[in-house]
Amino acid sequence: MTRVVEVRRSSLGKTQIVTAPTVDLAHGQVRLKINAFGLTANNITYAVFGDAMQYWNFFPAASGSTWGVVPMWGFADVSESRVEGVAVGERFYGYLPMAEDLNVTPARIGSRGFVDSSPHRSSLPSAYNFCVRCSSDSRYSADGEDVQMLLQPLFTTSFLIDDFLADNDFFGATRVIATSASSKTAFGTAHLVQRRSSVKVTGLTSPANTEFTESLGSYDEVLAYDALRGMAQEASVLLDFAGNANVVRAVHEHLGDSLKHSIAIGGTHWDADRPAGQHPGPRQEFFFAPTQVEKRTADWGGAELQLRINDRWAEFVPLAAASLDVRVHHGIEAAETVYHNVLAGTTPGGIANVIRL
Repeated sequence: MTRVVEVRRSSLGKTQIVTAPTVDLAHGQVRLKINAFGLTANNITYAVFGDAMQYWNFFPAASGSTWGVVPMWGFADVSESRVEGVAVGERFYGYLPMAEDLNVTPARIGSRGFVDSSPHRSSLPSAYNFCVRCSSDSRYSADGEDVQMLLQPLFTTSFLIDDFLADNDFFGATRVIATSASSKTAFGTAHLVQRRSSVKVTGLTSPANTEFTESLGSYDEVLAYDALRGMAQEASVLLDFAGNANVVRAVHEHLGDSLKHSIAIGGTHWDADRPAGQHPGPRQEFFFAPTQVEKRTADWGGAELQLRINDRWAEFVPLAAASLDVRVHHGIEAAETVYHNVLAGTTPGGIANVIRL
């Protein structure tokens, strides 16, 4: 038997733990026993954009299409294998369901890991389907698992955002503005952008998270949302990690022609108003990380892209680790509870949650 947390897709605050029978493995399949995963506001973004970006399609819910399983990043061990080249006891890192087990169909098996070629995942972005073999991952260490599963996938997104902005000469802007500035993806992006002396970074956050966000040292300026009208009129790009249309509109209206580009990235304010209609100024565009992965893989090759991400990640890890207050929780019931806490926005910016099963 295996247990999984399901979320009602039309009402993200409604959850249930479903117990399902263990399915016998077919030839060519592997069973992963999920050991641990991080649970952050990024996972809420997966749920918010579950339909629009097909995140619900990675792990179909046993209870039918009105329910969904929120994806997580974490570690799993092979408990059964009917595939040559993937051995029982091996540990892998990858995109996992909020569940105790996952059956996968490995393909393109190599020293780095394998791609899950399960039919329902074949049309989904490949960046989410690769399982990394920990024994050959230069970034892996047993005592670094918490930081890796909490921040590495988010930092990869941060790298791709920074790269996208630089590739477009920051759209002529000299300032990047990030909403939900205390979030981990915004933090990583600010760190990378701030390395470029020609561009400064302003973070917008809630009054409760202002002090923490300032302590990160990755923002040139931190403002509470109710003080954003104090921002100077300066050529800017808006990175919206919050998904709060009222905040976006306020920035657009305040900056007017000084706002050169506006990018939607996340939905940490999942329950905020999202009124229809166009904001004043530039049309908001959605940033989808796999698209930039495909572009840079074509430009540089996959190995070079990964090398560049790894270099930046190695620089970021000490800063990231110092900023985290990791709270470890145990069991699938704890995962459901932590999900509700993160969804409600009651988790302070400096706290990061890990679930160990």
